Amino acid sequence: PRASVRPSVRPCFVSNVLLVNVNQKMQIEWAPLNVPMRRRLETLATALWMWLILFGELGMLISYFLMLIYGNLFIKTLCLIYGYFIYTDRKITLNGGRGQGVKWWRDLFWWRLYQSYFPATLHKTVDLDPNRNYLFAAFPHGVLGLGAFINFATNATGFHDKFPGLRSRPVTLNFHFVIPFFREILLSWGLVSANSDSILSLLKASNSPNHPLNADGFTGNCVAIVVGGAAESLHCRPNNYTLVLRKRKGFCKLALRAGTPLVPVMTFGEVDLFDQPPNPPGSKLRRFQEFVKNTTGIAPAAFVGRGFFQYSYGLIPRRKPL
Repeated sequence: PRASVRPSVRPCFVSNVLLVNVNQKMQIEWAPLNVPMRRRLETLATALWMWLILFGELGMLISYFLMLIYGNLFIKTLCLIYGYFIYTDRKITLNGGRGQGVKWWRDLFWWRLYQSYFPATLHKTVDLDPNRNYLFAAFPHGVLGLGAFINFATNATGFHDKFPGLRSRPVTLNFHFVIPFFREILLSWGLVSANSDSILSLLKASNSPNHPLNADGFTGNCVAIVVGGAAESLHCRPNNYTLVLRKRKGFCKLALRAGTPLVPVMTFGEVDLFDQPPNPPGSKLRRFQEFVKNTTGIAPAAFVGRGFFQYSYGLIPRRKPL
């Protein structure tokens, strides 16, 4: 009888251990109900930005073609006119874009909430002459380059107060500027193409206050480029500052050609915003990510952040100071 009892007891003990381990792995840390409204709004602003960056481009492209195909005559006409405008305006990002962008858009309260979510702070270590142009080399890229965006595509961290007379001009891949509607958002942030001709046109631009390009009150350009790009995002994980730099020295050559000072920019905390599963070189996940990156130019980083009502899983970055 004793021998017949032991087999029934031992599986129960093992199954209990397995259940405890599964519960520990699947445990979700929920956000408390008494979170102040300001913090809720900060999380909402950050979640909306993530949605815009991750899904807005594809959503706007699909919406444009749906309106072009299924819209009434008036909507189709507007879509055709806008498509023609995009074609004729396609070289604007190669010639300096639309200046500093749209001021009210860069000053939007949305970006203030987004900035205070982390919070993000811009620390100036040296004064910059407003009568010169500069090339800002920003590190690291992280998953999405959130620090570079909030500092140089918006006015939320006080760039213009710290560097009066200078425009902040972040760069991104040129194909983003052919997406209907989304391109207007990028241009309103003051973004330009990462094409070498585009960057050189800004670095060699006149610093005279009487020049037509400086009619907005600024005299110098600060072209901000996140050097590591998409390849660097695959290395991003907490406390790991791995930079992709050895084969990316073209920005140094551009600065030499234009006679422009290089300004190093470091976003501390950028790598702590998301987790990623292990993807060492040679692994199946890494080979898949490299294939997609080489094919499309977009690195599919398998990142994990937090959710709106819980802190364990989701696409929202974690609250870490930048």
